[in-house]
Amino acid sequence: MYYQVPRLARIASLSLLFFLLATPAIKAQQSPVALPASKHGLVVIAHRGNHEVFPENTLAAVEAAIRSGVDYVEVDLRTTQDGKLILSHDETVDRTTDGKGKVREMTWEAISKLTTRGKDGSKHAIPLFADVLKACKGRVNIYLDFKDAEVAAVYPLIQSHGMERQVMVYLNSVSQYLAWRKAAPLMPLMTSLPGSISNKDELGIVLDRMSLEGLDNVRDTAMLKAVMSSGIHVWLDVQGTDEGPSTWKPVLDLGVQGLQTDHPDALIRYLDANHMRGGSTVSPVTFRQPAEPGYRKMSNVAYAKESEEQVMDVYFPKSYADARVILYMHGGSWVSGDKSEFPSSLVEELVGKRNYIVASMNYRLIKDGRNRFPAQMEDVAAAMRFLTMAAGRYRFKSDALALMGGSAGGQMAMLYAYGYDKKKQVKAVVDLWGPTDFTDTSVRRPGSEQERICFNLLGDHDPDAGISHEASPYHRATAETAVPTLIIHGGADQLVPVTQASKMHKKLLALGTSVQYDMYPNEKHGISGAVRTEVFGKVVDWLDRYFPSK
Repeated sequence: MYYQVPRLARIASLSLLFFLLATPAIKAQQSPVALPASKHGLVVIAHRGNHEVFPENTLAAVEAAIRSGVDYVEVDLRTTQDGKLILSHDETVDRTTDGKGKVREMTWEAISKLTTRGKDGSKHAIPLFADVLKACKGRVNIYLDFKDAEVAAVYPLIQSHGMERQVMVYLNSVSQYLAWRKAAPLMPLMTSLPGSISNKDELGIVLDRMSLEGLDNVRDTAMLKAVMSSGIHVWLDVQGTDEGPSTWKPVLDLGVQGLQTDHPDALIRYLDANHMRGGSTVSPVTFRQPAEPGYRKMSNVAYAKESEEQVMDVYFPKSYADARVILYMHGGSWVSGDKSEFPSSLVEELVGKRNYIVASMNYRLIKDGRNRFPAQMEDVAAAMRFLTMAAGRYRFKSDALALMGGSAGGQMAMLYAYGYDKKKQVKAVVDLWGPTDFTDTSVRRPGSEQERICFNLLGDHDPDAGISHEASPYHRATAETAVPTLIIHGGADQLVPVTQASKMHKKLLALGTSVQYDMYPNEKHGISGAVRTEVFGKVVDWLDRYFPSK
């Protein structure tokens, strides 16, 4: 409900919650994506170019890296005030040039006049990204640290230089991942694992949520094996003033596929002397060969025509005659999120093994006061109509559906079932940490983040307003409308208080409705790797009992 998208950062720990079912999940492509070709089995990446003599992120450093024989040159991309794409690691030009100011607040004309000096006293300018693309084409691959830029501006520039197959993109935010996967699904992407990821189970959650070609910070041997078995390359950072054989060898012994260095000349001499660089052409297409899923997927199926957001992904079992349908709604505070958050492991279990049809829907998101409640209910109703009409053609069941949702999607699933299902098609609900009562003052404290988000949904600050009641599953459930419901919630949830779940549970019990409430005392908003398997198992078992596939 109150989820806010965090930042991915190389040195920061990303909350594990981002990768969980309740959050905007972001897995986008099923097919393997090819890395730029390299003639070496072990790739060497020159950090900010070869800046042992020449200044970092300059054309001279790029040329020096090419002369060193590296496979990739790493550069940092930022945008000027007037939209020019330039190289700069820092947010400001203060450290690297004779000027001062933030890149985002300076024009290209002003930045182009600045000077940066090499260790040999030579003077250099900050380059345009276009000039770097031109210098690298056909000579060296680019490892693009996507600091501050828009994919809509960068990808067409890469294409115009014919460099689509010579770039690997390093991601620094969730929004960057979404933008790249949407605009350029064949662009290979790399990022850092959150510091909170400490074992294979937690790693599995990450890999379920994101489709990546590379990671740069996996050193645990068990996790490395799991990553590489997924076809994901690991390039580790070894750069530093003290780097050398004593720091390179332990990393090389891990069997990783790449090293990023501040001393490319010395590292390449070391690798060549020890015959450690390999000689085969590298392409992850040969590594990532996912098992044949037990289902097929139809992506971006439009269920209404009012907005391009009104689409769903539909997962069909191999045999779907008389199959029952589960409709899923994603989380994201009604302002963000995506249908792709539904975990592939749960799809395989429900669709591939139990022959359900799962439809995971997008819906109109709230923006600038538009698409407030009850737009969400209108979209669920439209999705239900679409599935009902499609049932005749595809011969699956339409008179009995289950609704499932995480966080904001949990509220939507319950509310539609209890308050909007006039045809009584919904036979069961799975609520994963969703809010239930907008009249509850504990979530409507003036000035709180929860109240801000509630107002954004409802357009009214008053918890006693009619719309607060109308949007609350707790107040819409009656003995006539309530259906069997599974409620799962974390006892330490600071975003949607656990009392929202417990009071819903008590009301459904009082109404005589079949309800199961599983509270995990130490879990926050979502689930951690420690309980993920157990929670998914409870969802499957509960559906088996109250909404069996056959």
